[in-house]
Order: sequence, then C-alpha cells, then structure tokens
Amino acid sequence: MVTNKSETLRFKSVIPSVHQRKELLYAMEKTDADWIMLKLGDVNTLPQLVSHIHRSGKKVMVHQDSIKGIARDKMGIQYMANCGVDCVITMKSPCVKYIKETGLISAFGFFVIDSNACRTGLVSIKEHEPDVVILMPGTIPERIIGDIKKETQAPIILGGLMTTCEQISAAIKTGIAAVATSNWELWNLEC
Repeated sequence: MVTNKSETLRFKSVIPSVHQRKELLYAMEKTDADWIMLKLGDVNTLPQLVSHIHRSGKKVMVHQDSIKGIARDKMGIQYMANCGVDCVITMKSPCVKYIKETGLISAFGFFVIDSNACRTGLVSIKEHEPDVVILMPGTIPERIIGDIKKETQAPIILGGLMTTCEQISAAIKTGIAAVATSNWELWNLEC
C-alpha cells in the first residue's frame, strides 16, 4: 500500500503499457521505467505479477478493466490492494472513492472523443478528485490538454496512439507527467 502519494507520483517520460508476458519481462529487465501499466493477467496470477514487478524495483498501475475475473467494484479494488497494486486505473469515476479508501493511488481515465466527453470528464475530475488523470488518445490537441490541466492539480498521463519520440516529446512539453505506450521501442526513450 502506498503511504506517501506526493513522493510516489513522480513519473519518467514513458510508462510501459504491457499486454503480454514477454513485454512484461522486457519492461522489468530492460527499461529504466519506474512504473509499469499492467494490462494482463487474471485473479489468479495478479499477486505473482505484482510481486515480480515490485522485485524489479518498479511500481504497478493496473487498469481495472483489464484483469480477468476481478469485479469492477469496491471488493475488486480491495482485492487489488491486497495484491500490492500501487495504482488502480478506472474509467468509472465513482470507483475513484473506493480506490482512495484503500490507500491506493487513484487514476481516472477517459476518452476525449468530443467536447461533450471532455466536459463530462472534467465534471468527474472535479467531483471525485483522482490522484492521476489519464487522457486517451494521447494524440488529443494541445489546447484540450491545456484546458484540462487548468482544471486539475493531478498529474496527467496520455495514453494511446503515441508511436514516435517526436509525439512523446511534444506531449511532455505541454506539461503532462508521462505518456503510457505499448510500443517497446519507446520504453527507454528520454524524450
């Protein structure tokens, strides 16, 4: 369980987003990443995966919807806390409260597909005050990122469709905290 969130919420430019075991091994052994976004496993394998990641000196973000067999509710979040997960990513803003109650870092993610989705996401951020905000896709316009940054003190991570160092560099220059990507070739870049 995380006890000092301000110290823990520092990110390197790139967060590996892993979907397969071979990616996980590479991210743990061959990158300088401080966080790994885990998008694989199930209720039976999660404790071991988290333990392996921690032994490699990295922290674990788990997307609530990506671990098979874990309910997307308060009990599922408690189970992830019991497994040692450091941060839970949710697309359901009411779950932010449950994540915080367990002492975990809460990350609220939403897709910025149009103005209405942006407004709805901002309302949820203001109402539930997540520790981290994840915006998808990562290629959203800089103006939108700026508008969201004005409304929250939480670090912002961009995720999805980031395929080049130039994209990541441009994103970091907007003042976001990090970019999450599944592209192995970008995991060791200091953009």
